[in-house]
Amino acid sequence: MSEQHSIPVSVVILTLNEEINVADCIDSCSELGDVHVLDSGSTDRTRELGEAHGATVWNNPFESFGAQRNWAIDNITVDHDWILHLDADERVTPELVKALRELFKSDPTEAGFYLPNKLMLMGRWLKRCGGYPTYQMRLFHRDRMRFQDYGHGQRELTDGEIGTINEPYLHYAFSKGVSDWLGKHNRYSTEEANQAIQAGTHVGLGDLFSSDRIRRRRALKRMSFRLPMRDKLRVIQLLILQGGILEGRAGLMYARLIAIYERMTNVKYRLLRRGTSGFESDLLRRSSVDETATED
Repeated sequence: MSEQHSIPVSVVILTLNEEINVADCIDSCSELGDVHVLDSGSTDRTRELGEAHGATVWNNPFESFGAQRNWAIDNITVDHDWILHLDADERVTPELVKALRELFKSDPTEAGFYLPNKLMLMGRWLKRCGGYPTYQMRLFHRDRMRFQDYGHGQRELTDGEIGTINEPYLHYAFSKGVSDWLGKHNRYSTEEANQAIQAGTHVGLGDLFSSDRIRRRRALKRMSFRLPMRDKLRVIQLLILQGGILEGRAGLMYARLIAIYERMTNVKYRLLRRGTSGFESDLLRRSSVDETATED
């Protein structure tokens, strides 16, 4: 990688057995220069490929997304105070690089920035049913951001204002196949069901009508657990209300997969609400092991 980069951003990529993705992810960050791979104990060629493509490779056992991101902040020696976090199935675009270059022409006062992503399936962007734009905290100042586990992901803890960058990165969530996606979402459904039980379904008007889109989306998610036939309503939302049916086979496949995920979450949520038997508890426990390291 060239040593001359005008964008003061270091990149951290989370990996576990990502030999399919890691090289392309690193290569997409070539304009940023300082790239690190934080691996969780891969048994394939992830680490080897990471080093071959110019990244510095680190290792830390995976506990949760929040813990892994905090470990990166505390332990990885980066060149810059600003960190862009990616998963291996995500790609930085030339347009995003341009937006970052423009941002750092001055010194940002924000603690971090939300970025949207474009969900890719079967070679196309799911513009309608892929939830665009859904914003994630991905760019932040390392001294002003921490992460707390929440559901199957994390939420940010910061002492400052959060800004928004509207230029998206690409998310190839199905790059390792549908079976891998279903395996991860089996675990995610357990974590989401547990989070829903802990948080409850009560939603205040302040959350529901908040100007903060992240706060509003989380409130709607909590409220959705009150709805009957939640998985079927989700399909109607994706295909009809959001127009996913216009996205052809990719839209139909995505709606079916999301319906499976919602159904798994519903079953586990209802088991937890009524109090599980030993057998049912074992099912919930088994569904939450061994799948780690990339976020939906």
